[in-house]
Amino acid sequence: MTPARLIEAVRRALRGGRPPSDWMGPDPAPRAAARAASMPDENLHDIVVLPTVSAEDEAALRTLEEQGHRVFRVAAPDATLEKLDTLRRDRALGATLVLARDPAWTPLTDRLRAEQNWPSVRALHLDPASEGTFPLLSIVLVTFGNRDLNRLCLESLRARTEWPNYEILAVDNGSKDGTPELLQAAAERDPRIRPILFEENRGYPAAVNAGLAKARGDFLVLLNNDTVVTRGWATALLRHLVRDRGLGLVGPVTNAIANEARVDVGYRDLEALPGWASEWTRTHDGETFPISSLAFFCVAMPREVFRKAGPLDERFGTGMFEDGDYNRRVRDAGWDVRCARDSFVHHWQMASFRRMGKDAYFRLFEENRRKFEEKWRG
Repeated sequence: MTPARLIEAVRRALRGGRPPSDWMGPDPAPRAAARAASMPDENLHDIVVLPTVSAEDEAALRTLEEQGHRVFRVAAPDATLEKLDTLRRDRALGATLVLARDPAWTPLTDRLRAEQNWPSVRALHLDPASEGTFPLLSIVLVTFGNRDLNRLCLESLRARTEWPNYEILAVDNGSKDGTPELLQAAAERDPRIRPILFEENRGYPAAVNAGLAKARGDFLVLLNNDTVVTRGWATALLRHLVRDRGLGLVGPVTNAIANEARVDVGYRDLEALPGWASEWTRTHDGETFPISSLAFFCVAMPREVFRKAGPLDERFGTGMFEDGDYNRRVRDAGWDVRCARDSFVHHWQMASFRRMGKDAYFRLFEENRRKFEEKWRG
């Protein structure tokens, strides 16, 4: 978000307009997180099968179907880019693997990889993610207190990230509410979660940088802990980055943010979120729009962008304005910044900043606004 937009949002709040943060008035997030029901798995991926396959492949496909993965056997007349794209939209395909044993399909599978981000294999195993066909996605998640929100965010990532090859760098900034123990227990259950535990609060930019320094992925996502993801959230963001090599940063739309990424939503509770998000993202399939600045509640980038733009600027301390700074650096390096309407992430908004209190928040806001303006003056 640009400084001017942030400043105007704060002024509207002081005048009694829409508050830019959720410390003003009742905060529904902790209660909702504590009461949230267990999430059913929506993290199964899809397999598109082109003619023809072996008996061994068919046995593996039947096993995958029994596990709940969706398998789409495509007849030769339907094996075109246009018809497969229609299949993707109509059946809401997420992370999709193409099985194409016959090398005659190579021109099609090359286009599917380039335009849909669908990897392909010549033979199928029971765990396609282990073959290295899907690029690794690194999710950097910073936590500071708010244990129930952290639990809910991690649960949504596990249940709804159908991209089969990802890791979570969970960086805790000295929480004293049991969050470090929560992260360690989650890592014992799921080796994709890698906790990084600090004894003290080093601030958001420093925590993100610690996660990025250990991230191994081809694509990188920064995700706030006060979020709940929906199925397809990451797949859509990665598809845009693969399709448009000039795109440096892309983020989802959401229910609560003080810029153009906010959309009017049709759900009132987390139980209704998945159904509404599925219909919204399908309706807005493939849509992106330019945005003044992506807020870092959720943002994705290719590793190449991180290599050239570098880590977040730690002069912003606890945090604020580091996202606007990074947007500007990415643009100055020659990349575009866009928001994707076909990826939706629920956002409680400023769960950590709320703990500071209003007066401390505004002091931090003014301090970091000054730092931002001094850095970019002239």
